[in-house]
Amino acid sequence: MRQWWIIPGRDGGQLELREVEHPTPGPSQVVVAVRGAGINRGELIGRPLMKLANPKARPRPSGIEFAGVITSIGGDVSAWSIGDRVMGRGTACHAEFVAVDVAALMPIPAGLSFDRAAAIPNVFVTAHDALVTAAAASSNESILITAGSSGVGTAAIQIAAHLRARHIVATTRTPAKTRELRDLGASLVVDTTQPQWADRVRDATGGIDVVIDQVGGSLLGPCLETMNLEGRFVTVGRNGGAEATIDLDLVARLRLSVIGVTFRTRSTAEALACSARFADDLLPAFEDGALKPVLDRTFPLDELSVAHEYMNTDAHIGKIVLAVE
Repeated sequence: MRQWWIIPGRDGGQLELREVEHPTPGPSQVVVAVRGAGINRGELIGRPLMKLANPKARPRPSGIEFAGVITSIGGDVSAWSIGDRVMGRGTACHAEFVAVDVAALMPIPAGLSFDRAAAIPNVFVTAHDALVTAAAASSNESILITAGSSGVGTAAIQIAAHLRARHIVATTRTPAKTRELRDLGASLVVDTTQPQWADRVRDATGGIDVVIDQVGGSLLGPCLETMNLEGRFVTVGRNGGAEATIDLDLVARLRLSVIGVTFRTRSTAEALACSARFADDLLPAFEDGALKPVLDRTFPLDELSVAHEYMNTDAHIGKIVLAVE
């Protein structure tokens, strides 16, 4: 079967489409024929570290989420059957087939195509973990979500709307995306390239209780300036830089909590528990249409590099997915 790998290169990780052995399921695993596999920003962020000069760089398969059909099951599997339509988070998902632990499986909501189902697992699990588990956001609070048009951003906006947040603010650097972000549930969209955007947020909302941030860098300080007493700032990503200068007096005076979330330091069991919490809490909302995957564009499996180039343009809203024939 075909499977994408990231291999060390002189200037960073290089993509290589390999012919590899078809996977076989372990006792508590199933093999899924992949029909859709999501593209994620982390695939681009991690590639510069995959240099030949880095002794820790090792070839690894690409892809962390999938949607497809179960084709074989392990001996200890009883809750799933061959032919079931499933989605989930895993590893080595940019491939024609993938073997996954049954604990990672979620049923594809009725009526969803494989492409759209593949746009759910990683971003909705991540957004749910940040907004519901880490921040414990509630209906009477105001929520600010940076990089609102990203996959996690579009998921977080919808989850905040599902929670009936009092105000939902989405940030963008592309004002042309405003209408789409409002359609998803944002009550205010602000352009962070404009001066004093944080003042505009405070004036419109009275202050923010929860920030879900995927940017970091120079955006972190202004985000903190929007916040209310005992606000919770959840750092999910650092696409704008891993370092920032902040006003510690502001953090102390407002008694702010800064909460970091990542899957990189979680055990397999902890990561699977995040998926389970999301599925228990929100999967029914996809059945009734309250939540929906936001699919921007699909690319064929053999065009992963083209899909990455498109992601680098930042033109998309929501998810980019590999459609696997």
